[in-house]
Amino acid sequence: MISRILKARRGLIVLGLKGLEALLGATMTIVLARILGPAQFGVFAFGLATITLLVIPIKNGASTLVTKHVAKARQDSGPHLAGGLLVAGFRVSALYSGLLITGLWIAVWLQSGTEAFLTSVALFSFALPFLCFTGLAEGVLRGSYRPNSAIFVGTILIPGLVLGLTLVFMLISQLQDWRIATGFYVASAVTTCLLSLLLIRNDLRPLVATASKMSNTAWLNQVVPFALVTGLLVFNRQIDVILLGILAGEAEAGIYRIAAQAAILVTFGVQAIGHLYAPYLAAADGNSASEKVSEYLRKSAQFSLGFGGLALVALTLWGDDIIRTLAGPEYLPGYPIMLILCAANLVVAANGATMQALYMQGHQRTTAWIFAAAGVCSVIANLILIPLIGMTGAALATSGSIVLWSLGLRLLACRTWNLSFWTFSNRTPQAAPVSG
Repeated sequence: MISRILKARRGLIVLGLKGLEALLGATMTIVLARILGPAQFGVFAFGLATITLLVIPIKNGASTLVTKHVAKARQDSGPHLAGGLLVAGFRVSALYSGLLITGLWIAVWLQSGTEAFLTSVALFSFALPFLCFTGLAEGVLRGSYRPNSAIFVGTILIPGLVLGLTLVFMLISQLQDWRIATGFYVASAVTTCLLSLLLIRNDLRPLVATASKMSNTAWLNQVVPFALVTGLLVFNRQIDVILLGILAGEAEAGIYRIAAQAAILVTFGVQAIGHLYAPYLAAADGNSASEKVSEYLRKSAQFSLGFGGLALVALTLWGDDIIRTLAGPEYLPGYPIMLILCAANLVVAANGATMQALYMQGHQRTTAWIFAAAGVCSVIANLILIPLIGMTGAALATSGSIVLWSLGLRLLACRTWNLSFWTFSNRTPQAAPVSG
């Protein structure tokens, strides 16, 4: 009974932190959109979306792998890979970030600063090494069963600091340039990185002390499957903003970003439960793995679908008023876009922690193929529909991609653990898990 109460309490805290993330992320986006205007905010949103893609290999891929092996290291007393992954991860992160920053600024110099989108990405690139280091720290925190701290440094602190710096700056001057907002983001990334390293200092020492040397090549071989899965997920979530900015212009990208930011609210139940269950899914093995995974998936799907359904109803009823009041009437064309994306995200919510279960249980390669197929379809659909119907085309293309990979993950999970497609309950007789 006590353990159930504790788990429920932890779940509520995680959900509360994800709610705070939603509030801060939306508030930062809305405040900057209102101050900068659609065109200036569109340039900022383009740079942020692009840098989110560039940080994928470390912040998403390596972080997930670190979570898995730190959880195993805490469970097993024998040799483990966690320490070597971390040491090599910090080294590769510095090299990767340095090469990207250098290449981007050479490109800016060659085009003499006339292209705002490229300059925006180059300025955002200064945050790259700090975002990478923070991603590795997130992995340690989640693997150490500290999801609250992982959410705080991973998704809450940066938008909170950007918002705070923006409001302070507004008291002494006017913020009408996307470059200043980008500078606030970079400064927030630096601060968050330092705090995340401070939080993991006690966990890091024993892991690094027992680490065996790992080459960059060996590290990449371990990370690539995870980077592909989470990277393709982020790619599917960001490519619409990037292509819309290129094909339709800054204002459309800014309006669309507001709509997409609001629509993400439907998936916060999924994200919260994923943070909570990830280390447990990594540790589930043996003959009871299928039964354990089934239980986690059923509970997570019920929770995330309930939360997502309530969010969808609320945004449908009051979304236009919220956009008009908070962002301004010039962003109202994003209301129908938001509803299209919300409906697609409800399909994600119905899956619960399916994605986390698949790559924590070693099926990341097959999962990557599903996301890759969805990504190709998304790019093709965006390239066709954006020139025809603008923002609506981007929303329809992205929604189709979201539904495609959600159904693919659900089918893979049901086949892997012999589960019912509709309920995630175990079928009889039990079938052996299929390797991914």
